[in-house]
Parts: sequence; C-alpha cells; structure tokens
Amino acid sequence: MRILADENVPRAIVAWLRDTGHDVLYSAESRKQTPDANLLAEAEAQGYIVLTGDKDFGELIFRDHSNSHGVILLRMKNRPAAIRLVRLQQVWALVESRLLGHFVVVTASKIRLRPLTKP
Repeated sequence: MRILADENVPRAIVAWLRDTGHDVLYSAESRKQTPDANLLAEAEAQGYIVLTGDKDFGELIFRDHSNSHGVILLRMKNRPAAIRLVRLQQVWALVESRLLGHFVVVTASKIRLRPLTKP
C-alpha cells in the first residue's frame, strides 16, 4: 500500500509500516511544513493514502470536497507514540481491508469508517 504520512505521525509508526512492506512517503523527511491541502492533492495525484493525526484533512474532504483515495486519522494525539503504534498494529488488518474509499478514524477504543463521496 502507498501511504503519505503527515509529519505529525510518529517516526516509529512510519518505520513499522515500511518494515511491513508498505511504500511510505513521510512528509517530515521531505515535505516539512507543507500545507495539508497540498499534501492531500499530492496523495490523490500519486495514489497515496493519507495517514495523519490532524483533523484538518476531514475538513478538506468533507467540507471543501477535496478528493482522496483514503485517509487514516489517528485520534490519539495525547497518547505516547508507542501506544499509538500498538493500537494501529491491533487494528491494521481491518483498517487495511476497508481503507480505500474511506475516511478511517482510529481512537484508543474504536474505529469509525466513513465512505468518501466525490461531488
């Protein structure tokens, strides 16, 4: 899977995704401080899924009607990186199987999937 990880995603999560065979473009390595709208447009143009801890991507998609192949929002900002990694590992099989065409929100206790609709 091709994933564009926002710079707010812990490096440990990026490393784990890469170790499991995913193609991860990490904005902290090459696109620091790139506006979210630009990251989303790049991800869409190049066929990447967005992985972020930033709720602004939801606004770009649902309010502004930006297109996306899929987004994973990790809503665990106040949790240590190790806890976020463990949680993502626990739910990854489900997230990965339902990700395309969905906005997926992963919290400490649940997962929400919302279909992406194009205007």
